[in-house]
Amino acid sequence: MKTGMEVIMVGEPGKPVTREYKQIIEKFSTLGKEIKISPKANLCINQPGYRSEYFVETVSVTIGIGTDHTADLVMSKTAYEALINGAKIDITTNKKFKKEFL
Repeated sequence: MKTGMEVIMVGEPGKPVTREYKQIIEKFSTLGKEIKISPKANLCINQPGYRSEYFVETVSVTIGIGTDHTADLVMSKTAYEALINGAKIDITTNKKFKKEFL
């Protein structure tokens, strides 16, 4: 039997759907540590249909952007535990990514 709170998608009439969640929230907590992302951080612009599916427990943070947009930061629970226990955070810049991988 599942426990927790299931997220039910609700959209605004006349507005396009931008994402779907399949999520059961076990509990709420705080991030516990500040994460700074450099404006030079590499990012990927994906075509519609991009998906990421985890097969372990995850931790997610929803970030509000303006009045009409959100972003999700998602990581495995073990990555979150490493974060709060002081593991080093490394952000690859776009310049470094292009040099090393493209």
